Amino acid sequence: MYEIITNISRYAFLIYIGMFLISSFLVCLSEKAVVCINNKVHLLLQRLVIFFFHTSAFTILILNKEDNSLNLDAILFFLLTLAFIIIGNFIACVIYKNSCHLIFNGIFFLMSIGISMLYRLNPSLAKRQFVWFILGFCICLIIPIILNLLPRLNLFKYIYLFLGLSLLLATLLLGNENGGAKNWITINNFTFQPSELVKILFIFYLSSCFSSHNLKIKDLIFPSLMSFVFIVCLVFQTDLGSALIFFMTYLVMIYISTSKAYLVLLGSFLACLGSVIGYKLFSHVRVRVEIWLNPWSDISNKGYQIAQSLFAIGTYGLLGSGFNMGMPTTIPVVEKDLIFSAICEEFGVLFGIGLIFIFIMIFYRSVKISLNSQNKFLGLLSSGMTSLLCFQTFLILGGATKLIPLTGVTLPFISYGGSSIVINFVMIGILQWVSIRNAKYNTDDNSDISYTQIEI
Repeated sequence: MYEIITNISRYAFLIYIGMFLISSFLVCLSEKAVVCINNKVHLLLQRLVIFFFHTSAFTILILNKEDNSLNLDAILFFLLTLAFIIIGNFIACVIYKNSCHLIFNGIFFLMSIGISMLYRLNPSLAKRQFVWFILGFCICLIIPIILNLLPRLNLFKYIYLFLGLSLLLATLLLGNENGGAKNWITINNFTFQPSELVKILFIFYLSSCFSSHNLKIKDLIFPSLMSFVFIVCLVFQTDLGSALIFFMTYLVMIYISTSKAYLVLLGSFLACLGSVIGYKLFSHVRVRVEIWLNPWSDISNKGYQIAQSLFAIGTYGLLGSGFNMGMPTTIPVVEKDLIFSAICEEFGVLFGIGLIFIFIMIFYRSVKISLNSQNKFLGLLSSGMTSLLCFQTFLILGGATKLIPLTGVTLPFISYGGSSIVINFVMIGILQWVSIRNAKYNTDDNSDISYTQIEI
């Protein structure tokens, strides 16, 4: 009976993600007046898909493989997480009434996939992750209240700079090493990653610096130097994945604010130069590049993690082994670094491709929020958040599939990591807040007001 259910679920999960993506595509087309559909019906259909996916996944986890008995702990966890998905999505739609609901549906679907996979890998980690989901979501809900109370956010650039550098320097002096990077701080058994919070401060700082409408080259010098200091601090922490994310986000924001292609080319050259220097200075960077080029040369030692990742992705083909039927726990640090490989192993490569398309949909809608911004500061702020999430996703997916060397960053809303989950929710809250303001300005009678008249 158990094997029959898991075999049927292989097709069901593919249908779920396919229906979700088709609805997303149709909603986007309807906004371009290409098709005529009821968007509310398709958004509701997506929520039903999330409900059925979550129920199907936990039905498999609740049943015992050996004797088909019920796992009571899994039943309770399923009911709690399902209630959170249903109630949370409803509350988000009420509070962020004029925001992009496609993004929220995508986030909740990613959350359902992640929490299901984590419970299958390690129930205790899934329970901790669920607590972080609740905390992050609650903070996300109060983001509009907080930001609406703070006048002219673009005037606090030196506060953002001071707080960001203070957190990074504190990590250098007081931080703990974990996984080869000194990027964690522990206070009374509570451990967090300051660089996650610094991501938001960094974007707020650059948005404030680059939001001037008469921006000149000389105005870029000091923010660029400070960005360099941010990145150097991360390099000294040997958190090279975050350093690369910060640098790429900086390049995107400086291009959006100036439209100078040569600055991006110069930055790319400096990135290549920095990569060569990092390769020479850090032995673990040389090891990762060596593994990336040929993991099979030392498959039992250095190349074991990436080799297991590739085996997981490729062994069971397009439809996977069936949920809870594979061997994802053989992949080292699977719950953090390579959860995408575990998903491909059990849900199938086609499902993994669908997962990538969900991320693409979220990023597309986020870019649209940036383009619709009636204020340069808000446009830079939302584009910075979008760029950061996009590069982070690319780095970990590229590393898992051996497209690029593997870096220790999390897959947003799926991988285990409390600091990452909370900060990702904060960034989504800020994006949706910008979306609300865009809707407000677009429906205002004075929508042709100049940028300088609607400073935040």
